[in-house]
Amino acid sequence: MRLINPPEGLTAANAAFNGGTYPMLATGGHWYALIGLSTAIAVGDYPVEVDGPTGAIATATTSIADGGFQYERIDLPPSSTDLLQDQNAVAQEAATLKQIYAGFTPEKRWSGPWIMPAAGTITNAFGLMRSINGGPFSPHTGTDIANDKGTPLVASAAGVVVLARPMYLYGNVVVIDHGAGVFSSYNHLDSIIAKEGQVVNQGDLIGLMGETGFVSGPHVHWEAIVSGIRTDATLWTQAPVDP
Repeated sequence: MRLINPPEGLTAANAAFNGGTYPMLATGGHWYALIGLSTAIAVGDYPVEVDGPTGAIATATTSIADGGFQYERIDLPPSSTDLLQDQNAVAQEAATLKQIYAGFTPEKRWSGPWIMPAAGTITNAFGLMRSINGGPFSPHTGTDIANDKGTPLVASAAGVVVLARPMYLYGNVVVIDHGAGVFSSYNHLDSIIAKEGQVVNQGDLIGLMGETGFVSGPHVHWEAIVSGIRTDATLWTQAPVDP
């Protein structure tokens, strides 16, 4: 979202959308914010408002269309689904990631289109609605790229590593903060090479592909998180997402 003609002397601005408030950043004479859309958001028209220190500045309307996500049912053996039985561990992992993705660095660290994090075959696309063993449908929150165990994984874009450790369902995880409320995550790694706090450039080696956590084979589950919402990481490779 862009505020193209900000009032003179504007010192702060927030975008309001669908019940959420998003800080805006100044760049090149205008202000911008990146807002992630949940796969569950209802189709329709939504008002967007920009507020400054003295009140409303601008309003607009954006239209949300159907995502066209596919549905599938899969059956997994107990060796895979047993991890889901420990709901305390699942909830703790979710809380840790939610806290990280709630962070906001007021600096855009990426430049130009992102790159794919690994060579391989996309086996599961973002947004695929899956039912496991007859359970409820839920969206696939990333893009699965499959290849041999040990395949190198690189940073899709420049940023700072904010998480590099073993998790529960996600296995060995690396999360990169790209600034402006944007993160990328790389999951199920065989080994982690990046360190927390490390500054990485696009293409830097961060780990090796594996099959740790809740998996059925070696792959990387790659996510792009925007304002706390998991979005389609492959969209970032198709064109620059610039302010």
